[in-house]
Amino acid sequence: MIDLVVIAISAILCALLLVWWRSPAFRSWIEAPKCFMLHQERRFDDQMTGTRTGNEPFADGGDGQV
Repeated sequence: MIDLVVIAISAILCALLLVWWRSPAFRSWIEAPKCFMLHQERRFDDQMTGTRTGNEPFADGGDGQV
């Protein structure tokens, strides 16, 4: 019984991997959350490296004091 479950899950995983490899549209849909997070991180980094005078609070609301 457990063998059948393992085989079924492995077959599903292989099918998803094959579709991901062969279909660019499916790949972009699967990788959309990663791209969104990278975009948010880039915006955060740009905000932190922007023109700060040193008196402005950090993006997380802290005062910059350790």
